Amino acid sequence: MTTEKTNISQKGPTNKVKKSTQNSKKKLTLTEAKKDIEPIQKETEEVKYDLDNIEDLISLVKTKDEYLIKNNFSKYIDSKFNQYESLSHYELVFLYDRYDSINTTHSNNIYKAITNKEEDKDILMFLLSDGGKIEPAYLISKACKRLCKDKFVVTIPRRAKSAATLIALGASEIHMGLLSELGPIDPQINGFPALGLTNALEKIASLSDKFPKSSDMFAKYLTDNLSIKDLGYFERINESAVQYATRLLEGKNFPDGQTPHSLANHFTNHYKDHSFVIDVEEALKYFGNNIIKENSLEYLFSDFLHNKINLFDIVTRVFIDKKLKIIGSYKNLDDIILESIEKA
Repeated sequence: MTTEKTNISQKGPTNKVKKSTQNSKKKLTLTEAKKDIEPIQKETEEVKYDLDNIEDLISLVKTKDEYLIKNNFSKYIDSKFNQYESLSHYELVFLYDRYDSINTTHSNNIYKAITNKEEDKDILMFLLSDGGKIEPAYLISKACKRLCKDKFVVTIPRRAKSAATLIALGASEIHMGLLSELGPIDPQINGFPALGLTNALEKIASLSDKFPKSSDMFAKYLTDNLSIKDLGYFERINESAVQYATRLLEGKNFPDGQTPHSLANHFTNHYKDHSFVIDVEEALKYFGNNIIKENSLEYLFSDFLHNKINLFDIVTRVFIDKKLKIIGSYKNLDDIILESIEKA
């Protein structure tokens, strides 16, 4: 086209020739631009990141392309999961959230993930959470029990505390290792344990008995600071936790004559510290080895994956100020959440 343009200009600058030349220039510019863009697009599409390589991981995150980041995370998890052929009968779902309490967002995402699963698959839940509201936790566990093929299985690479423990109580199997921890399911209200109010009253009553001359002072303190309505509410919330746990434990066999209600009461009311670590040994003592599975393949896979996701989370926080959560299906990019870090 460059040669044709030179020959035309030699014939003389007529209006017809000028118009033709201008059109040729426009077409030439568009064609050239398209030819320039195509190899760039092809090159971008062909970029592959090895997420086992920290330099590739950082390069991916530095693109700040959320779709690209999530898509690569999703493919990475899928490739690793597919390497464990003996786990292929599971639908893998996540409740991996180090930052936010369990709420209706978690139950909605997980429900969506398990209703879209293949019907002939059991459910394997990767569970990492510090807890939250007991109502959505109960619904998550109940839904997984109902919608699995034969078994709802939970694997806990590190911690599943409070309401997350309630989720685990509904599982046919709980897979744990030496760093796994369950916790008391005593509900919290504005960060204050419901059971703590009763304990505080018992302590004040004990002090009043020990120091009878101070009983009027204690009585005035309680009158000024405690509402009977609040006391009743705290008691009912605690009783609800026992009821939810009992329902999730029904139909299972436990060692040493334990019953669903005795275990539910133990996990709600026995431990005095909300952060108390219920490790694999203690869990085995109460649930037995039909439910608690130690260092299984399910656990080993979740332990490996936890280390990787934790690294991903560190990199996204450092380089793009976003924290990583996976709630639901790793195949659904909307369930892989990159959330901006709120700065003080």
